[in-house]
Amino acid sequence: MTVLTHARYRRPHEESFDEVCRNLGRLAERLFELLPDPSLGPDERLERLARVVPESILVSANHRNARSKLEALRRRLGELVSEEGRDEHQRLEALVELVHAVVPGDEPRLYRKLEALGDHRRSDVGRACDCSECARIRLSTPPTT
Repeated sequence: MTVLTHARYRRPHEESFDEVCRNLGRLAERLFELLPDPSLGPDERLERLARVVPESILVSANHRNARSKLEALRRRLGELVSEEGRDEHQRLEALVELVHAVVPGDEPRLYRKLEALGDHRRSDVGRACDCSECARIRLSTPPTT
């Protein structure tokens, strides 16, 4: 009987994570140089450049106006930090303060603290964290009705 190893099931990544981050950073920087509108993300900048290819299809998720993006950010910040009387900037800073409280230490880079924290949240597409701690919590929590 032939046993398929994990490596044979899934194609291993050809680029290391560091290479992926470097390449993504270089692309994002170049796209910002070309289209410096601060309300655009890299995907949106590329979508604007795609206009030069007439056969390309406009991906509407990459073509939102600044007002709709701001409203979505405000709505999400309101979900995450529900304290009345705070604007979106204060709510964002409250999240940053929470990260520093939950992951203490001298690490100045927020993304490093977030990596150390991990992501144990449920997902809007049904994904659930499969670490042993989350599995223990799921098994000990009675279902809601």
